[in-house]
Amino acid sequence: MLVKIPEKVFDEVISKLKAKVYEYNSKIKEFGVYLKPYHLVYKNGKKYVYIGKYWYRLEKINGKLKWIYLGKSKPIESMPDPPSIPDYTIIVDNDGWYVVDKKILDELKGD
Repeated sequence: MLVKIPEKVFDEVISKLKAKVYEYNSKIKEFGVYLKPYHLVYKNGKKYVYIGKYWYRLEKINGKLKWIYLGKSKPIESMPDPPSIPDYTIIVDNDGWYVVDKKILDELKGD
């Protein structure tokens, strides 16, 4: 079920989810690939937020760091499995409220 939450609640949710990704990325540093902590997409006047959904490697090109997209699945099988992050899209509606699946809130209550 989708529910609307205010920005303050969203900030708490996003902080917990990103912390899981940052902790995981520090464990897999030796593999040279990363689970992107969050990805924003703007489409049709809405903002979509994806947490820990896409794999990248960082590459230095012309002195700048670039995220090189590797896909949605774990790129190296020998790596530890990524953290359990709900695979839900978070939408920011036109009124500034965050629309999330209630399962995200339920899963994070124990953290």
